[in-house]
Formats: sequence, C-alpha cells, structure tokens
Amino acid sequence: MTTGIHPARPPAAPADTVPAGLLRRPASAGLDTGRPALARLVNYWAGGKDHFAVDRTLADQTTRIHPGMPHSCRAARQAAGRAVARLTANGIRQFVDLNPGLPAPDHTDTHLIAQHIAPTSHIVYTDTDPLALAHCRALHTSDPAGTVTVIAADPTQPAHLVAAVTDHFDRTTPVAVLATNLAHHLDDHHLHNLATQLARHLPTGSLLIVTTHTTPADDRLHAAQQHLTQAGIRYYHRNPDRTASLLRSCGLTASTGSPTTASTRPTIDDSRRVPIGVQIAQIGILP
Repeated sequence: MTTGIHPARPPAAPADTVPAGLLRRPASAGLDTGRPALARLVNYWAGGKDHFAVDRTLADQTTRIHPGMPHSCRAARQAAGRAVARLTANGIRQFVDLNPGLPAPDHTDTHLIAQHIAPTSHIVYTDTDPLALAHCRALHTSDPAGTVTVIAADPTQPAHLVAAVTDHFDRTTPVAVLATNLAHHLDDHHLHNLATQLARHLPTGSLLIVTTHTTPADDRLHAAQQHLTQAGIRYYHRNPDRTASLLRSCGLTASTGSPTTASTRPTIDDSRRVPIGVQIAQIGILP
C-alpha cells in the first residue's frame, strides 16, 4: 500500500502564467481561511463539511446568481465516477485524478470506485490546495492489492506534473487521466499545454477525461463567471465542439460521451426547475 505526499518542485512560474484562484499559494503554504478556495467551494456545493464562512458566502452568492451551479458541480462528479467505473470494467488499471479537491462526501472518489471493481488499480491524485492534499493523505487509503499516491503538483507546469506522475506508473500500459474537476478552471492556453504534455509522455491507449456543458452559456452563467473571477476563482465554459477541437489540436482523438459513447446525464432535481447544462465525458485517446 502506498499513501503519502510526494511534492514535485517545479521552478516558480511568473504570476501571470497561473490562473487566479487555482494556485493562490504554493501547496506547501499554510491554510488560508481568509479567502475562498475552489476545493472548499465545491465541497460545500457537494454537501461536505470541509469549508469556511468565506467559502459558504461566495458559494451562496454564486448560487443566487445561477442556481444551477451546485447541480453542475455534482453532475460533473457523477460523470467522472461513471467514466472511472466503465474504464475499470474495460481493463484500465492506472488512473490520475488532477485537482480532485477534498474527498467526496458521497464516497465517489476515484480510488474507491476503481479499486472496488479492480483492487489492483493504481491511482495518483495531484493537487495544489493544502487542505485537499492533507485530507487526501489522511483519508485516501488504498486496497492492499493496489496503490494510492498523493502528489503536490501544479497543472500549469505540466512538464513537471507529468514527470512526477509517470514515476508512479507502469509506462507500458494505458493511463486514464481525469481533468473533470480541473478543465473548467484552466484557460485554453493552459489546458492545451497540459493535454499536449500528456499526449507526448503517457503510454499508447491512454485516455484524458474532461466534462463539458451541452447548453450554451447564458447571462446568468456569464454573471456567475464574473462573480467567481472577482473572488479569484476562474471558470471557463466550453461546449463539446470547442473542447473536442482543443483536444484534437493537441494530437488527441476526441470523442463525445462516456467510454461507451453514451451521454452521462445526471439526475436533476426537477423541483428546482433550473435549466442545468448536462455534463458529458469527453475522451481524448492518446496515440
């Protein structure tokens, strides 16, 4: 069983290369409870308990602007869980979960799903949030037949991230990389760089999974994006066509849907009567 933090130590990036809110502070820095953090915000929307007043305030303000945001976050998590289950059932035994945030209150973390189906699965979690890293180290316990590794690594420094991740894998068998919690918070430049590095260095047949919205951005979403950005948390809306085009530009073969090409549609609380963008798994097949 392997559990622990293995810090990747890339050189410091210029401030303008790091999306605001994704890396407010280095992973080694102390916990900052005075400003909202993405991992804690998502945890609050997911029904968790690991958040502070500043996170709850921003989450509630954003929900008032766009009531579908909490549903969207939960739907992305559900889509990721289904993708992991299907990929494991189809023989994938190596997973990377990029910026997973805090452990899921509904116990849908990647290692729990994958190792329930195949106990020999190997999972690497990477994050930059100090609280997320501490919780992952303490709570993400591997099945004895597999491994769980937690790495402090920055997705805006993809060459260093990929090098750190590949040290923990068999480089002759495919790896499934989940960016389902990350892609919406990277601009096109950083997402392109990350996907390009993955395409260059991961084994043949590896997969990249992201989530997209199938409904167009409306005024409420634009207002919510602006509000989150002002608080230091970037959010980027991409539809399936735009995402597929970006992945193809990185040398990936992009397909819309889950690994079985079926749309992953979450259960929606109809009583809220809020139009919610359906999440789908976008699979990039690495050549």
